[in-house]
Amino acid sequence: MIQVDGNTLLPSMNSTNSAPTGSREIGKQATFQAELDAATSKINGAKKSAIMTPEEVAQRNKDIKEASVQLEAIMLKMLYGEMWKTVPKDTFFGDGNAMEIYRDMHNEELTKKMAEGGGIGLADFIYKQLTETNPHRLV
Repeated sequence: MIQVDGNTLLPSMNSTNSAPTGSREIGKQATFQAELDAATSKINGAKKSAIMTPEEVAQRNKDIKEASVQLEAIMLKMLYGEMWKTVPKDTFFGDGNAMEIYRDMHNEELTKKMAEGGGIGLADFIYKQLTETNPHRLV
């Protein structure tokens, strides 16, 4: 059960199965929310006092860079997930739950490596916006 703006949302029930068909999507949303909360708390947890030692600044910038890369990986994983929804199902190699789990794990690792290698530039943009090298930063 999910609550949005005071309204309770229930996943739809499949007529052939008594389990909620939306439970996988709810689980993905919960995982995404947990990853987003972890990245946000990492950024917010960085020391923000006006006077910081160079070591503290370097550690803070390192934390921001890691959180930025994690956020880009999350965004890329979401993009890949939506892309796979458009690909027709292939029953020749099997199209069971195991294949979906494997594809999801593969996409997660692939997008992590993409983000660490530069990705689409989102992590760099976020990092530049949040570090002290940008005079227009919001931090």
